[in-house]
Amino acid sequence: MLKRVVPGELQWHALIPAKALDNSKTRLERDGLAASFLSDTISALMGSTNVTALTVITPDPNVAILVESLGGNTLLETHPSGLLHALDLGMNTVATDTGIVIALGDLPCLRTEDVDLFLMQAQDHDSSFTCDSEGTGSTMWARLPGSGAKPHFGVRSRAAHRESGAIEIRCSPGAHRDVDTPTALWDAIRIGVGTHTLKALSTPTLRTGTISGLDPH
Repeated sequence: MLKRVVPGELQWHALIPAKALDNSKTRLERDGLAASFLSDTISALMGSTNVTALTVITPDPNVAILVESLGGNTLLETHPSGLLHALDLGMNTVATDTGIVIALGDLPCLRTEDVDLFLMQAQDHDSSFTCDSEGTGSTMWARLPGSGAKPHFGVRSRAAHRESGAIEIRCSPGAHRDVDTPTALWDAIRIGVGTHTLKALSTPTLRTGTISGLDPH
């Protein structure tokens, strides 16, 4: 997909790491949600005029088909060895005169306005990030062109990003809300999910009877 580029404006290349779809979000006990979360995350990023390219790093050819249908690019891992390794592969493909923004692929509430707000503030810092709703992890991270900063996603990544010198940026509740558990899914629905996730949730096979406040039918 061709994106509008305004001369003089900072350009950002978005990266998303993605596991194989059949090995994602198993705690939610629902097929299809991982693909929907990823689709909404991609749509929010690609909707921003500040994002001129998007690449998903994945070992799954089915993810590649999904991403390309949404107008993104994929980098297939032949020997997957973890999240940070995948991100290293992706960052090595980005031009040195382009900023890098990384988002996790399970942000169904993320909106283009959230991306724009995050990137507007990120351009003032060598590296920056936003935390997850629980306050211990991270959902997005960015670095400026020419920076040698590295992301530190994983256990207690909020603290690791702070220790690395990254500046924390506050965003809307939707930008902080990643989804790994039924409780997190309930919260995402409360905040408001994107169109792909909303469509997946509307199917009758979703098992939500154990999530407080949701109708299982």
